[in-house]
Amino acid sequence: MPSPLPPNQPPSRPLQRAGVLLCAAAAVWLTAPGSTRAQYPEARISPRGVLMIDFSPSYVSYSNRFAANGDEEPLGTDFSDERAGVRLIPSMWSPEGAIGSIIGDAGYTIDAGAFRTTLDADIRRFPLNLEFGISKRFSVWASVPLVSTRMQVDFRIDSTATSDMGENLAGTSEGEGAIRSLIVDLDAGAAFVESQIAAGAYGCPGSAQCAEAQALVDRANQLVLDLEIMTGVFGAGGTNEFLPPFAPIDSSAAGKAVLAAVEDVKADLVTFGAPAIGGTVPLPPGAVDTTFINDRMLQEGRWGYGAEPLTFVKYHLKLGDAELGLRWGAVQSRSLRAVVEGKVRLPTGAVDLAENFVDLGVGDEQTDIVLGAQAVWEPGSVLALAASASYTLQLGHQLERRITPHTSPIAIAATQQTVSRNLGDVFEMGLYPTLRLSRSFVVYGSVYYYFKPKDSFELTGPYSLPDDQLQTSIEDLEFQTKMTALSFGGGIHYFADTNRDGLALPIAAGIDYRAAFQGEGGLTPKSSRLNFYLRLYWRWFGDTPTEN
Repeated sequence: MPSPLPPNQPPSRPLQRAGVLLCAAAAVWLTAPGSTRAQYPEARISPRGVLMIDFSPSYVSYSNRFAANGDEEPLGTDFSDERAGVRLIPSMWSPEGAIGSIIGDAGYTIDAGAFRTTLDADIRRFPLNLEFGISKRFSVWASVPLVSTRMQVDFRIDSTATSDMGENLAGTSEGEGAIRSLIVDLDAGAAFVESQIAAGAYGCPGSAQCAEAQALVDRANQLVLDLEIMTGVFGAGGTNEFLPPFAPIDSSAAGKAVLAAVEDVKADLVTFGAPAIGGTVPLPPGAVDTTFINDRMLQEGRWGYGAEPLTFVKYHLKLGDAELGLRWGAVQSRSLRAVVEGKVRLPTGAVDLAENFVDLGVGDEQTDIVLGAQAVWEPGSVLALAASASYTLQLGHQLERRITPHTSPIAIAATQQTVSRNLGDVFEMGLYPTLRLSRSFVVYGSVYYYFKPKDSFELTGPYSLPDDQLQTSIEDLEFQTKMTALSFGGGIHYFADTNRDGLALPIAAGIDYRAAFQGEGGLTPKSSRLNFYLRLYWRWFGDTPTEN
């Protein structure tokens, strides 16, 4: 390998030590996530009988993502809405229709206030990578990563402007009793009028008053049905499997219209001879807030979500996805080096939890097969070009998911099912134009491309939704899971060669930074990655190799 220094003039040992200590010190103070793919591709094979130990802490962070059309948007977009409705609170879909029916507005939509959510994610990885040379051209590889993930969440509700939704008082024993009493009385009043119609009262059949009486019975029965759907309380006893979390605020336009509709039916029943009905439907006096959402709605089983709150989530160090592999030095000459490698990534890391809407997993929990190659071309003493490419075949596995698109992330527990997931295979490619500062130091830029087609899902058992919604639901899990990203970056790489520098064994270290500037897919993070690495070698057997 040509050197920019005069023959027989090695770089000073202080310079060598300074480069190693600089990278080692940085690796100590920064705790970071990433993988060996973030490193400069040296395309070297550990010599026969030599064990290489690589410590590569890395840090990935992102608070934005690339939308399906490539535009940049905040990571918390799916959890935000200026007028939060059934997209964010899906269990209000039927109650919303019931409220519209009561107030006579078929186009009515609930408004729980402005949900504003900021998410800031980071992943810190501490992989210990080992490579052992078993011959001049072959080595075995192993990686054991420890991973820590963190999601900072700022979830707020501004209900001062438009909100008409408060906590459904059916969630209290007093409120449930009042609602049930009203429904029973309305039902009894309708039954009384209907019995009178059957007995020939009100000029039945055929009179105008008889028609009014029958219309009143139909209106009272519909009101009873709508109140049961709106509140989740049944007059005959019991409640829905889960209660609607919201009801109209008593002073809102919708709340006043609900109360007026109840009073109208009560008065009309009395007009037709039914016993007087006391009480009314209890409605909340104020709007929902973050405390109710996080501490009660999401966590208490009565509301049907059975989930973790939208708050800060941090996982302590856990085992990520370990790797085992074989590397082959296809070319190891003075001006050109090329390495081909095959790895198996094991399902040792845990995925994110289905009941936690904002956490990050520490692994994919499935087996991957990775085929890759690295190459470095050094035609002269100053300029060089490195490249890397890999293809990851991601095998299927089973896991728990709540079947919903990412655009409606706050899903009820009833949607949680065991599914088979097959993540899309991943293609990655990097180019590294390089400038040699000395025989041991190089600086480089990087262009990195990432592509993954959409994931595929299948149910492993029966699903509770009607058959006509099943296919759409499975497609919801696959929605916008395709990812494409183009990143740019650079770094500094240090390598002291055994043969040229008079060391007993090589030593390598480096700093690498990369940031995504372009992407699309809907779920593609606009991430930045900082990676530090230090590689040390120990000879177990064999002699110092001669340079090719």
